[in-house]
Amino acid sequence: MIFGKMSFENPPAFFRDMHQWLATLPDNFLLDSITSSRGSYFRIEQKNGRELILFPKIILGLEPDESEDPIVKTQKSEEEKSVVLWEDLWCSKQKIVQSRLKALLGISERIPARLTQVRRLDRPTTLRFLQKNHLQDAVISKYKYGLFLPEKYFRVLESPPKTQELLVAVATFARPRLFERAGEPHRSYELVRFANLLNTTVVGGLDKLLSHFAKEHQPDDLMTYADLEWSSGHSYQNLGFRPQGDTPPQEFWVDPATIERYSANRLPDGITGENAREHGFVKIKNAGSRKFVKNFYHQTPSP
Repeated sequence: MIFGKMSFENPPAFFRDMHQWLATLPDNFLLDSITSSRGSYFRIEQKNGRELILFPKIILGLEPDESEDPIVKTQKSEEEKSVVLWEDLWCSKQKIVQSRLKALLGISERIPARLTQVRRLDRPTTLRFLQKNHLQDAVISKYKYGLFLPEKYFRVLESPPKTQELLVAVATFARPRLFERAGEPHRSYELVRFANLLNTTVVGGLDKLLSHFAKEHQPDDLMTYADLEWSSGHSYQNLGFRPQGDTPPQEFWVDPATIERYSANRLPDGITGENAREHGFVKIKNAGSRKFVKNFYHQTPSP
């Protein structure tokens, strides 16, 4: 159980729903709901010192011109364990959101990567997994890999499935970009998506997938992006990636009637950035992303 009371004045349904879910976390977590110059937010603290700051971002009920918010603009300066959570994500992908939050709090099921096997995936399997386990759109990339937990290791799961194996993590990679660097050919790949199975964390899973990919494709470098609303990318740095700068915040439009989010260049037919407010759409800005690059140095065998 979480200790603490709602201190928000007349909290909206989004805040109440989140508070109700947070109250189901284990006994060793404390919850404070705070209103300050930074806005209204939750501070979730574990008795061993682990902490998560959670900024709920309301969309439903906003007027179309109430889109600017200072919390998003300052998110990049926050600690690693802070999250900006938009109401449309909570409504449309609640199970995934809750899984991600539990992983950040260290209370998801932990599966050692050494127990898993790496295999290539087909397109349908990849799409199904990403749609169920990743917050962003399930784009398909050229190379798709999964980690499978064999049935003989199901003992690490609280509720083992009645199957011979279980897909517990997926990583996808784009085709390489080829160019010259210092007069030599250079192949740069992108890690496009990575996701764990809901409510689980494959410990060492991304490292295992990256190592397998590097062995098969011999990249000169590998790039990826961290969503600054969820992470500063510290976990990528632990795997040898180095930050290469931030991309600016992106604008999106949300239709409150359907809770669908659209990028500025992919609005529904008849809707443009100039008339979206007239149709009741609410404009929001995310916190941008941080680019990371991991360099691989391949030694040429001696003759």
